[in-house]
Order: sequence, then C-alpha cells, then structure tokens
Amino acid sequence: MAQEFAIATPTTEEMTRVGIVAGVAGVTGAVEGIALSMSPKLGALELPFTWGTMLGVPVLGAGVALLTKGMISDAGLGIAAAGAAVLGQTLPVMLQEFTLAGRRAPAGGGQVGAGPSVKMLGQGAFGAPQRAQAMASQLVI
Repeated sequence: MAQEFAIATPTTEEMTRVGIVAGVAGVTGAVEGIALSMSPKLGALELPFTWGTMLGVPVLGAGVALLTKGMISDAGLGIAAAGAAVLGQTLPVMLQEFTLAGRRAPAGGGQVGAGPSVKMLGQGAFGAPQRAQAMASQLVI
C-alpha cells in the first residue's frame, strides 16, 4: 500500500501525540540537564553517574516506547528523543578530552621549566635555539 503525502488539518489524536512527545521531551531534557550539571559534585561517582544518565535515559525511553501502547508509548518516545538529544549535544564535548584538540597549553605559554625529567637543549649548531627565540620575539602579528 502506497503512503500518501498530503497537507491536511491534523486530527485530535495527532495533536495530542505531538503535545505529549514535546512536553515529555522538554521535561526530560530539563531534568537530565540538571542531573548532569550536579554530577561534578558527586566526587568519585561523577563518571558512572554521568555516563549512566546519558546512556540510560534514551534506552529507558526507547524501551517504554516499544513495549507499551497509547499515550504511555508517546511519553516513552519523548523520553528517548530528549535523552538522545542530550547525548548528542554532550558527547562531543566529553570526547574532546581524549583528543589533541581538547588539550590546552600549560600556564606560562607552553614552555616547560627545567627539572629532572626535562631535557634542555644545548647550544646546538651555531646557537640555533637562541637565534630562533630571538627571531620569534621580533615577529609582529
């Protein structure tokens, strides 16, 4: 059977479904956002609480949506949609910590001071490190 595409006035059931999904998604997103913002205060439980919330909410919502009927199924769909949206928004920021793009230079312009585990460059060929430093200080940006 072919699916029709037509612009028509929505029925009461369709409007109710959209309202339930949107309302539950908004509330779920707000509650999940509050839970994730308070997770750094949990200390050692921060990591499991954060990941458990981010992964558990969409799975719980999808389970409710798939295993029930009617308005409860619509509410589960809203929970799954909000959980997936929060996961999609938060995951790239969290994964950025594991990439080189997320690393920041240490304080002091990125230079490491002398110490037992730091190898300092010597004079080199004709004082190349000193020349490079002098040339870098003369650059105008």
